[in-house]
Amino acid sequence: MDLAGRKILITGANRGLGAAFVEAALGRRADTIYAAARNPTSLPEFSDPARVIPVRLDVTDQETMVAAANEASDVDLLISNAGLPCYGPIFGDQDETTFRAALEVNVFGPLRLVRAFSGALIRPDTGVILVLSAAAVALSRSAPMYSASKAACLMLALAVREELRGNGTTVTTVLPGFMSTDMAANFDLPKASPMQVAEQSLDGWATGQNTVWPDRFAEVVRDAVGEKYQRMLDEPRATREEMQAAFLGT
Repeated sequence: MDLAGRKILITGANRGLGAAFVEAALGRRADTIYAAARNPTSLPEFSDPARVIPVRLDVTDQETMVAAANEASDVDLLISNAGLPCYGPIFGDQDETTFRAALEVNVFGPLRLVRAFSGALIRPDTGVILVLSAAAVALSRSAPMYSASKAACLMLALAVREELRGNGTTVTTVLPGFMSTDMAANFDLPKASPMQVAEQSLDGWATGQNTVWPDRFAEVVRDAVGEKYQRMLDEPRATREEMQAAFLGT
């Protein structure tokens, strides 16, 4: 799907999936790509740097968030990709600060992002892609607090979609499985390439999909959770009305 004329901001653009999103958007002829990272000097050399604008943005720092929103006020597609892993059991040796750090990046980071860019997102034909994880709906035993943070962000994404519904804004959640990135380096399992996930995500958003399961592992999780749960992710308003009718006996 062509992105000609689009202005896109991507968080965590310095490596992995974020860098793949930049290249995928370049390949689809996006007009301007704001490549956001805590340290913009860490950005790789992209294939067409003339269309890439480095932006300093730390999702845990409100000041950089506001500055980025002012700099990229013309953005019409916001891709929330920055994330933080959190391994280890709940009843392990981790200090609570480790758990809080995951929530700060994986939940409050996207919250700050969409709030900071709310002025851009209330325009018609704009959008948000929120990169979550299949772990949001299928517990990761090795990283239960990571699952908890992504599950919380999933509910946040549904709320953002609901609040922006009347503005012509498409909000797409992406739930990938294992990818060939630093985060999954220690897992000896089949992995999708970051570019595959980026391409599937952009295709899903461009065609108006609410939820994207971009790889084979994600599809297995999708099939396991069942049709009713998938429908809740896609159309929470409809499922809420169904539950209300069942409760009231109407």
